[in-house]
Amino acid sequence: MTLLEPVSCGLCGADDAEPLRWLDDLRYGTLPSPVQLVICRHCGFRYLTPQPRPGTETRFYPNEYDPYRRRGTTAWARRFALRLEIRRLWPYLAPPRRILEIGCATGELLQLIRETGNPRVLGIEPDAEAAQLARARGLDVIEGTLDHILIPGPAFDTVLLQHVLEHLTEPQRALRRIAALLRPGGTVITWLPNGDSWAAAVLGEAWMGYDPPRHRSVFTLETLHRAFAAAGFTIVDEYHEWHGLEWAWGLRLLARARGWRRADRLLTRLHFVLILATTPIGIIASRARRSGRIRIIARRQLA
Repeated sequence: MTLLEPVSCGLCGADDAEPLRWLDDLRYGTLPSPVQLVICRHCGFRYLTPQPRPGTETRFYPNEYDPYRRRGTTAWARRFALRLEIRRLWPYLAPPRRILEIGCATGELLQLIRETGNPRVLGIEPDAEAAQLARARGLDVIEGTLDHILIPGPAFDTVLLQHVLEHLTEPQRALRRIAALLRPGGTVITWLPNGDSWAAAVLGEAWMGYDPPRHRSVFTLETLHRAFAAAGFTIVDEYHEWHGLEWAWGLRLLARARGWRRADRLLTRLHFVLILATTPIGIIASRARRSGRIRIIARRQLA
């Protein structure tokens, strides 16, 4: 069975794209050969083609995939960062608001929202093992995808997508479905890579935001605004992360791309040192609105 298939633009549907670069799976090595990143000539959206066929997705999400397997210092740092983020976003998360997280993985974010004071949370997660781990936390989690789950709407006040939108074949259709799930004036909060970042320009194929074939598309601020507007949203906040995570990962992936195994092992051991060392670059990129990791808050327009 062929694992990959060609696709058209996930925003406008056009099948008229210009090649940009070849990308390989530098993190997990799941691709049999590189795939092409292209840009739609009609709307400027950047996406991979070919992409994984429906039903083959698990082939490209190995057991060691990060969101399912955080441990030790990484897990502690992740939970610390999430607690700070929840504090910043609490006006959108506080009770009596009803919260839906799409692609909730093992439920870390929902668990922390519940612990902070809002038990009205629901998760959707396509991976069976991750969904089971989330349920073990006492969370209400539906196994499946947004396309295959029937939830009557509008039922939610806030929808969260934590580095999920770039994993979807048809993000425009997903945003319209999310708009239907939200009450008028409801909010969608999404974290995702920024294809117009300095890191993407400098690191090239080693930029962690590409991550093929799991990341099927690469948004820019221009295509993000267009996609949200087409789905009936108004973007009300745009936040650029300032730490050096993407630069630290970029150096590691660059070493892998060049076949420098010793350098890769050394950089892996120095990962947290690299994050600290490159954070000044991240701060400057953030202030220039050119960070590679951003958070968008958008409000559903009133009918």
